[in-house]
Amino acid sequence: MRLATTVTTLAVAGAALAAGVSGCGASQAGPAAETPVYVLNLRGSEQGRPDQRPAILVLSEFSTISEVVWRSWGPTRAVGAGKLSGTWCLPACEDAPYDATVTLSNVTPVRGKGYFSRYAVAAEVPVRQRPAADLSGVLPTP
Repeated sequence: MRLATTVTTLAVAGAALAAGVSGCGASQAGPAAETPVYVLNLRGSEQGRPDQRPAILVLSEFSTISEVVWRSWGPTRAVGAGKLSGTWCLPACEDAPYDATVTLSNVTPVRGKGYFSRYAVAAEVPVRQRPAADLSGVLPTP
């Protein structure tokens, strides 16, 4: 069951990635690889701040991934592994967050920078908590 959930989540992430690849593609100014890519991280700031490869990333008002080790970063997606926690899983995950892989995608250009605007999480979340867990969603941009 766990493998099927992970495969399904990765398939959704792949579809989101495929849909978002055109968000910051090649332009007359040069290829997307020349555009810096960030995530707007709301950790410690209500307005957020541009961040690259953050160790802790606030995904939504309900979910945070910490201890993130980034396997890749940009220009069209980023993939990292860490610990997922949030208000939806309290008190169960307070002391033992769930192992998770996060994929950021759908780069949106803002003032000369690219910002990831979608996330998808593959996590070892108990079945009873899955409906409340926001395992994919929209990230804010400036």
